[in-house]
This record gives sequence, C-alpha cells and structure tokens, in this order.
Amino acid sequence: MTAPSGGPGRRPTARSLTSLLAGRTAFRLALLGANAALLASWGEQAYEPYAAAMGTAQVLTTLTTLGIEKSALKLVPRARRTGPQLVTVLLVSALLLAGAAVLWLGCAALFVPAGDTGMLRLLAGLYAALLGLNTVLVGLCRALDRNRADVLNFAALSLVIATGAGGASLLGWGPTAFTGWILGGTALLNLAQLPALYRAAGRPVRGGITRPVVSTSVLMACGDIAAAGTVSLLFAMLGASRHHEQTGHLYLMVLASSVLLNGFGYLLRLFQPHVSLTLRSVDPASLDRRVVRRLLPVAAVGAVWTAGALWLARSAEQAALVAPPVAVLLLYVLCVPLFFAVGSLNYLLENATPRTLRATAVSALAGLVCAVLLGLVLVPALGALGAVAALASGEVAHAVLARLLLRSPRHGRAPSEGASKARTTPSTKPAAPAAVPTDLGAPR
Repeated sequence: MTAPSGGPGRRPTARSLTSLLAGRTAFRLALLGANAALLASWGEQAYEPYAAAMGTAQVLTTLTTLGIEKSALKLVPRARRTGPQLVTVLLVSALLLAGAAVLWLGCAALFVPAGDTGMLRLLAGLYAALLGLNTVLVGLCRALDRNRADVLNFAALSLVIATGAGGASLLGWGPTAFTGWILGGTALLNLAQLPALYRAAGRPVRGGITRPVVSTSVLMACGDIAAAGTVSLLFAMLGASRHHEQTGHLYLMVLASSVLLNGFGYLLRLFQPHVSLTLRSVDPASLDRRVVRRLLPVAAVGAVWTAGALWLARSAEQAALVAPPVAVLLLYVLCVPLFFAVGSLNYLLENATPRTLRATAVSALAGLVCAVLLGLVLVPALGALGAVAALASGEVAHAVLARLLLRSPRHGRAPSEGASKARTTPSTKPAAPAAVPTDLGAPR
C-alpha cells in the first residue's frame, strides 16, 4: 500500500520541502549567529552562566512537546473522521504540559536565590517550555497540511533572535534582558497560532480516543526526552566539574550541530505522515531484514568508532595540535554518523508497529541511563570531551537494547484492525497502550 495522493498524508513536494527547510534552517542559523555575537559582546565570563542556563533548560522543550508533534504527524493522516477530535486532544495536551511547566517554574522561583543568575535560569526555563509549545503548535498545523504557518513562524522567530542579538550588541542588553526578549517573542507567536487550531479542533471528543492518543504520544516522546535529558544532565555535570569553563564552548558546539542534526530530524518529520501510512502495510520479514537486524551491527561499529574518535581527539588536544574547543568539535563531528544511523532506525521503529514503538522507547530511556552513568566518570576526567563520548555511548546502548527486545520474530505487524474487530468487540478487548482507535487506522 502507498500513501494517498492527496491530503496531509501525501508525499511532500519539492517546493514545500524547500520552504519548510529554509524557515527552520534560518532559525537555527540565527540562533547560532546570535550566540556567537553574544559571546563576543559579553565575554566568556558573562556568557558562561547564560550557556549553562540555556543548556540545562533544553530538556523542558522536549518535556513540553512530549511526542505530541510526532504523534500528530503519525495519527492525524490516518484518521478518516476523527481528525478534528485528535487535534483537540493533542492541542489540550500541549497546553496542559506547557501550563504545568510554567507553574512548576513559578513555584521553583520561590526557592531560587535572588539575583541575576536566578532570574536568568527562570527565564531560560520559561523560554524552553514555550519553545516546545511552539514546536507542537506548528507541528499540528503541518499535520493539517497548513505548512505556511510553520514557515512564517520560524521566520518570525529568527527575526526575534536577530533583533535581540542587536540589542545586546548596540544597547548593552545583558543575558537576562536578551532571554526575556526572546521569551516574549515566542509567547506572542504561540498566541498567534491558537485561533486557527481552535477552529480546526473537533468537539466533543469521542470516548476511547484520548487514552490511546496520549499513550502513543508518551511512547514517541521517549527518544526525544532521552536525547534532551542526556544533554541537560551532561551540561549540569560539566558545570559542576573542574572543567566548568568549557560549558560555553560545548553549548556553542551543540548549537552548531543542531543546524545539521535538527535539520535532519525535521526532514524526517516532514515525511512522517507519508511514512506512517506506508509502514502500516510493511511485511514483518521485511521490517526485520531492513531495520531490526541492522541495530546490532550499527551498535558494534559505533562503539569501536566512538572509542577511536575519543582517543584521536584526546591525543590531538594533549599534543597541542588543536585547541580544546576544536578537539570537542572534532569528536562530535566524528560521532555524527552514529547519531544519524541510530536516529534513522529509531524513526522507522517508532512509525512501524506498537511493539517496535514500545521497544525503541524503552531502549532510548536505557540509553539515557547509560550516558549519565558514563558521564559521572568521563566528565570529571575529560570535561567536554567526556560529555560527548558519554552522549555517543548512550546511542550505542539504545541500539543494543532495542535489538535485544526485538530479537524474536513477534515484532511484525499485528493483524489488521478490521480483522481484529471482526473477532472481538470493544467491550471484550481493550485497546493496546500504543494502539489507536479504529477510525485512526483507516487510510484517508
């Protein structure tokens, strides 16, 4: 079966891909250029607490999205009649998560010591939470085939960041003022997205839709939470270690790499509605041959490659062949193929069957644990180099455990929902945690 030729599940055209990628790339480049300008304006001493606050708060962006964007792109194109109700559930979930994050940060502010550093951390957390909400809102627009909202949103965000950097350079804004500026701009853009999504929502929501949709969102969020949580915890470890002066360098490297890695992830999400519909009919043997069996070789090669890359970068730094920031960048660049490989396999497993989704979700969280445990050893010893090595090791652990969980042939696609419905009734067979209501499984 192929995806339908029209509607949200169709394959993106070259024109839409170009415009969407241009908007998101402009945002990432604006963020990178602005931070380079901020470092030059403030100096390393003032930039370091800003980088630590923003780097640590990154996990809030992922926690706020909680897989809602990916779930929308997977489920809405499959829905024939319940699409508006799905939008309602996903939109309310996003608003509740953002509200909970804001409330938690507000309560935490009561216990934060007074001063610029405490206010900076609070503003960084609020910005990260609202940026996650912004990602969900434009993702819902794309799921409804409203791509123009995505392009305009990120063009506006780029302008907000660029003007904030101009304020820091020309008007002497400090880290707190700059973070407050981009926070206000993001909040206004979120408000601008809500009216159109409210009109697209369906009311009331049919019983039996909320629970499976929320379960799917949580499972699809595990990979993103693990990635962002790993980065945030490694930043916290680095900031608390004797290598804390490397925090700014690591943050700039993460921003630079996000242009490539986030662009790759964004490209995958643009194709997700089409891929989701196509994978519904994939043969179990084909899934095993093309995806599952590649997990272990990728993990083995990745482990050896990461160890060799760490040795090379460390040796080059000790021999004074490259500066410490360049050594960190070198190690990260060498690990990029591993990030791409594991990310691609995870993407296919997320969109294949309920069982593969559960397996890769659990494996991603296990990778987080592995990276943090290694980080406790490597970061104090090697600084930012140890943080990057721990990050790559988490990806290896993710691939290994996913292969172990899917080693039996039972990961193939479950019987079709139509056949399942003929054998059971809703009152006698509850939905699986990662399953979706019957209407969501029907092609448009």
